[in-house]
This record gives sequence, structure tokens and C-alpha cells, in this order.
Amino acid sequence: MPAPHTHIAGCPSPRRPAGLRLQAGQTLPLVVVFMLILLVFCGLVIDLGNAYRVQQSLQASADAAAAGGAGQLTMAYPPDSASATQTAEQFGSETGGKNPIGGVPAADVTENVSVSCQAQFGFNCTAGYPNTVTVDETAHVPTFLLGLVGYSSIAVSAHSQACSPCGGQPLDVIIILDRTGSMGQDNKLANAKAGVQAFLSTMDPSIDDVGLVLVPPAPTPSQGCTDVINPYFPTPYTGQGGTYSLANPGYVVVPLSNDYATSVGNLNNSSPLLTTINCVKAGGSTAYAAAIDAANAELQQDGRPGTQKVIVFLSDGAANDSSDTLPSTSPYRTNPCGQAVSSAAAAKADNVLMYSIAYTAAGDDCYAAVGAKVNGKTVKSYLTTLESPSIGAEQTLQEIASPGSQYFYDLPTPTSLVGIFQQIAADISAGSSRIVD
Repeated sequence: MPAPHTHIAGCPSPRRPAGLRLQAGQTLPLVVVFMLILLVFCGLVIDLGNAYRVQQSLQASADAAAAGGAGQLTMAYPPDSASATQTAEQFGSETGGKNPIGGVPAADVTENVSVSCQAQFGFNCTAGYPNTVTVDETAHVPTFLLGLVGYSSIAVSAHSQACSPCGGQPLDVIIILDRTGSMGQDNKLANAKAGVQAFLSTMDPSIDDVGLVLVPPAPTPSQGCTDVINPYFPTPYTGQGGTYSLANPGYVVVPLSNDYATSVGNLNNSSPLLTTINCVKAGGSTAYAAAIDAANAELQQDGRPGTQKVIVFLSDGAANDSSDTLPSTSPYRTNPCGQAVSSAAAAKADNVLMYSIAYTAAGDDCYAAVGAKVNGKTVKSYLTTLESPSIGAEQTLQEIASPGSQYFYDLPTPTSLVGIFQQIAADISAGSSRIVD
């Protein structure tokens, strides 16, 4: 039997077969290639996943910028494009923006904002004023593993467009116009008429209906142009109710209709609404609770389903009169202003938006009407017994308005009425800013 092979220290080991050495040489490059492929796939998962995260954040930023910018377009009239652009840039993700994106330097984000007028959901551009903000943002997302194979960043982008006003939601609007005797002073009634006409120029007759209520009321609904000073409100007036006490006073002199214009900005001066506004004369005392009741009743009875119902109310003074056919303890007589607040609350409970304008009403107090019984005593003379609890014209008109600063306009100058009515028109047409693209 051959002797077992033994290895003597210091002697070389037997050599491996050549085939085994060749296989080992081929395996190493395969491992390197496999590791590179694995690295690329890991890079795709990690870096593309991060890029997707950034793109989602960038889209949210663009949406916020577009909506914020569009919201500024109804904060002034005519719309302020510069303010809309500035607001959109503030909500972006580039340097100085309020929505930075984690992991992406703000300097690597660019934002482009444009403001234009585009037909949206029924809104047309007849007046030429902008209603749409478009935001495009691009971010260069730094890579981690893909940088090892030459890709240092991934570009992602986001596009958003928002409108305000967008049109689309039809409106039923009642304008309550104070045409009392005091409105005949200092061109106040003329300025109010100009404001109403500016309001109507902004409305869209294809989707918006508008009606008119007068304070004090006409003798009948068909007599809106009738002079009410005599014999209904003789001078000097002693508080006998005037047209408020008639059996069928004409509060709603023009029901809801859409023939006030042929298109946005093109008024129909021969329509009942325009002819009545143009012919109304100042005269009479002030009581507006029943007018608010009549306006709300018209909205509920003749308003269309699915519309936003609105009352726009202008007055230059405190309520201090009422119908003398009501009981002497009726709040319409004892608390003409307080009852107006209650009537407005009932309208708001019916989902009516209430806008009010306290037009040169500073310091006016509210008085109980002649014939009212207050604290067991009958009011004998006009403007002698204050309402209890006490309330003034400005406070009354503020409480009549819906909650929110955009619904109440306090003591505007006579010449600012046009702008105020235009702002109200833009506000009710706008609703919330809407992302459209």
C-alpha cells in the first residue's frame, strides 16, 4: 500500500487545477456588475421615491399659491393683479415662500405666476378683468445613490390654476334701497343709484336674477316712481305711518328678474329695474324691518332652487317709524331697529347672505314709533322716545349684516358707493377660490 501523502513544512502545496482558477477570475467581475445593478435599483427606489414625495409637496404648494392668489382678485375692485401675484409667490416653495420643501434647497425651486381672464364655469371676460391665477413650479431634487452614476438631480414640476370669481353659481339678489327724505340731501340718492347700476353691470343676466325693494315703500307695488312726500309723508312729518300704514304697501317694486342687462356690462335701461332705479324720488321716514321681511319673502317665494340668495341693504339712518295699523306693543313699533335685526336674523336662518352699508349714519339713534306703547306710556311725538334697549343706526346695520368684515361697510363717503357695490358684486360672485386645473 502506498504511503500516505504528507505535507512537509516549507514545501509548496499542490497547485489547484487551472479550471478552478479560471472560474474564480470570472466570478469577481460578475459580483461587481451585480453590485452595480443592485446599487442602481436601490438608487431608483430611494431617489425616485424621494422625487415623488417632492412632486406631491410641490403640487400642494402650487395649489395653495394659485388659490391664495385667486382669492386676492375679489378683495378689491377692479381686481389687483399685482396683489394676486405677490400672494401666489408668498405661498410658493421658492426662496421666501411659505411652503419650503424638505430636502430641496429653496434656490433649486422656480415659480412662475401669471394672472389672466379666462371663462370658467360660466364666468365670461366681457369686462376684461382678471379672474384666474396660473402657477407653474419646478424643483431640482438632489439625488443620493443615482449621483454615483452621473445623475446629480431629478427635475419635477407642478401646475395649478385657480379662479375667483369663477361664475357658475347662480344668484338671486334683492337690493333694499333707502330713498327716505334724508337721502335727497348732498346727492346721496344719486350716488346710491350709481352704485346700484355699477352692481348690476357686474352681474351676469344669464345666471343672476335681481329685484328691488324700497324704503319707504311705494303706495302699491306698481308705483315705484310715485312721489311719496305728499300726502303720505306731509312736511313737517309728525309720525303718522305714511306708506308704511297702507293696506298693500309696495316694498317689492321690481320682482326677481334678469332683463336688467343683455350681457355682463351691457345694461338694459328700458328694463323695469333700471327705469325704477332711475325714477325713484327721495321722501319719507325710515323703517326697514318690514322691508327686510318683504325681501326675504320674495327670495323664498320666487327665488330659484340651487341659487345663493342675497340681500344688499343700504341706509343712511336709524329706523324710527312703523305701520300704525299694528298693535301698539308690536316690536315693529316699540323697537324699529331691534326688530330689523330680528328680521335679518330670520333671513340669515333661511341661508340668505346679508350685506349692509351704513351710509353717513354716524350718531343716529333709534326711536320708538309714534303710537307705540313703551313702559306703559304711549309715544305722542315723533323722535322723542328712544328704543329700549338703546341701539344706534351703525350698530343696527352691523348686526343686520352676516358675520364677517366683508358683509358690513361702515360710513363710506358718498363717492365711494360705486366701488363698494362693485366689491359686493365681486364677492358674491366669487364664493371660494376654486382650483380648476
